[in-house]
Amino acid sequence: MADAEEKEAATGSRADGESAPRRRAPVRDEAEEDAGEAAKAPLPKPNYAFLAGWAFVFMAADLATKWWATRTLEGREDPIVVIPGLLRFELAHNRGGAWSMFADQPDSLRLPFFFAVSAAATVFIVSLFRKLEPHQTALKWALPFVLGGAFGNLVDRIRLSHVVDFIDPYHYWPTFNVADIWIVVGVGLMAIDMFTPRPKLARAAAGASGKDAKDAKGDEAARGAES
Repeated sequence: MADAEEKEAATGSRADGESAPRRRAPVRDEAEEDAGEAAKAPLPKPNYAFLAGWAFVFMAADLATKWWATRTLEGREDPIVVIPGLLRFELAHNRGGAWSMFADQPDSLRLPFFFAVSAAATVFIVSLFRKLEPHQTALKWALPFVLGGAFGNLVDRIRLSHVVDFIDPYHYWPTFNVADIWIVVGVGLMAIDMFTPRPKLARAAAGASGKDAKDAKGDEAARGAES
């Protein structure tokens, strides 16, 4: 009897001649397996030379424009009009942060605060860069933009105890500098990365949507074998 059962399991037929129902093999969800393998795969090593190199380029460009603005605009009575009624260059010294926040605070409170903020931002940027995935091109460029802009303004605070601003859009916006432009560009690229679909998640979603259909086909095949 045991030999018959073993033979039945091996051949898929019963001793009395009737066909035994075949066990349905588990349906493999390839999309979910791919997503799992991608999640387990180690991230490529971060290219810190890229981050540091481009951050330095952006910082140097900012400092160069501030040097030009200081030499050209300091002591000048009339600003340089770039677009009449829209944009002009006029030197301004900002002791505070954005929109001159904390400008009235003493240096003993104001400068340590901005140094701490810059240090925290640097740690945050490096930690994000360390976790970059290959498809995150927007975020890869956003981080050196923000880091270069932050360092450009930090150098001003260390050397001068204020930030040099010179780009003046009249009454439409407060006076700013090139470092502020880099930071805004970087934040915009971060927003693009935030709303960009992740390929890994897309594959997992596709696998989940097709799982029910595959299971239904497997059940139908099993019922056909039983009949």
